[in-house]
Amino acid sequence: MLPRINSLKGRLALWVFLPTLLISAIDLIVTYHSTDLIATLVQEQLLKGSARIISEQLVIVDGAYEISIPPAAFELFASKYKDHVFYSVRSKNGVLISGDEELVSYHSSLQIEQGKYFLTTIRGEPVRVIAYAHALPSTSNNDYAITQVAQTLRSHDAFKKDLFLLTMREHLLLLSIVLLGLFIAFRWTLKPLIEFGEKLLKRQPGSLEKLDAENAPVELSPVIFAMNDYVARLDKTLTSYEQFVANTAHQLRTSFAIITSQINFGNRNNKLDQSQKEIFSAIQKTIVQGTKVINQLLVLASIEQNRHINNFKTPTRFSEVIQGVIEELAPLAQQKNIDLGIDTLDDCVINAPRSLLRELVSNLVDNAITHIVDEGMVTVSLQKKDTSVLLLVTDNGPGIPVSERQKVFERFYRLNENKPNSSGLGLSIVKEICDMLNASIVLSSPESGTGLVVGITFVGKTANF
Repeated sequence: MLPRINSLKGRLALWVFLPTLLISAIDLIVTYHSTDLIATLVQEQLLKGSARIISEQLVIVDGAYEISIPPAAFELFASKYKDHVFYSVRSKNGVLISGDEELVSYHSSLQIEQGKYFLTTIRGEPVRVIAYAHALPSTSNNDYAITQVAQTLRSHDAFKKDLFLLTMREHLLLLSIVLLGLFIAFRWTLKPLIEFGEKLLKRQPGSLEKLDAENAPVELSPVIFAMNDYVARLDKTLTSYEQFVANTAHQLRTSFAIITSQINFGNRNNKLDQSQKEIFSAIQKTIVQGTKVINQLLVLASIEQNRHINNFKTPTRFSEVIQGVIEELAPLAQQKNIDLGIDTLDDCVINAPRSLLRELVSNLVDNAITHIVDEGMVTVSLQKKDTSVLLLVTDNGPGIPVSERQKVFERFYRLNENKPNSSGLGLSIVKEICDMLNASIVLSSPESGTGLVVGITFVGKTANF
């Protein structure tokens, strides 16, 4: 049983090359037998030619046999393999007229001008022999003689071997051509499949675009149809899920808003003691934090839904977005005695939705303010460099250890589990937005060694109003 092959190329090569190899092997076996027949036929023709030349020299003069063997009778067998050649000429009664005694008399019946071939051994070496009967032209009593010529099998075997090796070389050349043809054909034939796979790999994560089957090979049509059907069903499922999340978040925010109103109303009661006020304050902080988490989850859901869009054509003045975020978060920074400011603010316009840029800057600045315990500094810088734009957010807070700088981009990952107002989603949202905008993000330490520098580079996103 053949082993399982997971490669389409391997399967095609196997089922094309194996029959070719099998046919070639069968042909070689047939050729081996054919070369023996051809070599035997050639040797028999040489033996017959030599026997006829010898027999034509036999005459009867005055009742006695006379024969003169010409050199041409043996020159037929001249070769580099130096075969031994034997001959004998005998009367019809078996009397040796000329030649070698080793060639014993041929006792089977022969017709005139007929030759019989057989194998025997002379001096311990196999030979092929012809027994040829010929009539004596100078007699009138139907007298005839039998000429035998024998040749060793050296030339025969060498000729058979050379002929077989020549055929084998031709088969090997043919198999090499077949292999080369298979290699070229498979690369050319499977190229659309490889390009199809590469095209799928280049698609953005979460992309639900249908595949175009117009220019695809017919063999790929079932795959494309199945994938498009799957994408359609997945899109429907995700849409239902996103709608459910949006409705749930809306209901939760509505419920949180009602609870907040009730707490505010309860705080107006002058009869509340200090412990009750603290409880109300704690509940209100929890609701604010819960609302923030819900909003962040909605942002993540929105990013995932539009992840396949990576070629935005909406120009946004980045500097205005940064100014808006600074003004919005200034009261929070002031509450914690944090110096929130701008270092460099170049006038930059990039192709990106304003909402995504606002979420990006807002999460970075809010994250920096949140993790500074008391008093500190948060600085935002926007620099334009040729075709790229660099955003820097620097703080002098606790910073992030080098070993943790990749983990903080994971959702709900928190360096300090005891920090109640941290959801672990801020930097995760930032990373998702960077991936969506094809921007690179790098975490490093400031020159002072204390704090964190978040650098985001936008390449090829600059635009003009």
